[in-house]
Amino acid sequence: MYSREVKPAPENLIQDGKPVFGTFNSLPKKLNIKGITTPYSGIPLPPALSRLKIRARAVYTFSLSDYIGTVDFFDGKTFNMAEFSFWNWTRGTKYVYRTFLGVRKKLVPTKLEHAQCLSPSPARYIRLSWNHPADRLSLKINVFGLKHRPEIELALSGRFNDSLGNEIVSVKPAPTMRRCSASYFASTKVSGHFKMSGVENRSLESADGAGLLFVNRAYYKFITFGESICAVGRIAQKQITLRLSTTNLDAVNTEKYNDNVLFTEGHFTPLPPVRITHPFGIQKNWTIQDYESMVDLEFTPQSCVSRKANFILVNANYDTVFGFLNGTLLDSDGNKIQLKDFPAVAKRNRIRL
Repeated sequence: MYSREVKPAPENLIQDGKPVFGTFNSLPKKLNIKGITTPYSGIPLPPALSRLKIRARAVYTFSLSDYIGTVDFFDGKTFNMAEFSFWNWTRGTKYVYRTFLGVRKKLVPTKLEHAQCLSPSPARYIRLSWNHPADRLSLKINVFGLKHRPEIELALSGRFNDSLGNEIVSVKPAPTMRRCSASYFASTKVSGHFKMSGVENRSLESADGAGLLFVNRAYYKFITFGESICAVGRIAQKQITLRLSTTNLDAVNTEKYNDNVLFTEGHFTPLPPVRITHPFGIQKNWTIQDYESMVDLEFTPQSCVSRKANFILVNANYDTVFGFLNGTLLDSDGNKIQLKDFPAVAKRNRIRL
């Protein structure tokens, strides 16, 4: 059975110019990776130049009633974007709202105690915030509709200290020991309501669901690419949240350092590295397997969203694929979790700086 050491987090993730690697079950002050002495080939670049290669993402995936949604904030300094995607897996309808936010000093914050990611546009208002002293993680969305998209008002909240909540921080080499990628995961039960009007009319005053927050900061390469699959929901009255990924920022020793996680009823299981393949294209079946017999899944796409963005210093390609997971997982206690038509979101991205 695969295992990974889990220990308390240090106060700072960078100490004496070097990252502190590991998987941590407590939170540092900040998800801050500035201050590495020589992150690129041992060349002592000025700190200001090194910091320019740090990029950040905040992704919140949630399920509510028969919908699964995802909110993405990408902080690329010169290229900043917010996107909200909402998919009804029973009817097959999906809606996507995105906005480009121009130059921002820090769209995705480093603070873990309390902070927010915000798209302030009246037509695309998206606010993702967390506050540990108040024991609250919340999402507020108000997006205007068009001829082919409804107006949506959505409000969700979750509690960190709930029995179904758990938080993990992972710091891994990216891919060498000189550079690092730091990730924060928060799995919670959520409750909320939403209202849709326009081309589709529906309202839900009160519903319970599940949510998984993923925040990442990393020293990006000139070309950075990766794939991930996230699933949130309930099976046999148990809350399941899951995230699996492979990127070209993965550590050389992925057995010891990776970002694959499973939360079942608030219990955390570190998962082994996986191999994600889709030989017939991203809109055909994906296979996700490991070498420890803990992960054996197949993702069946149902709906795909592709987009490209070209700016002066950045070229980005993104694909978001909604579909269903089928297969089996093992948690750290050896319990088998059977997934059958479990809603999930797969993402593929490629960024050239």
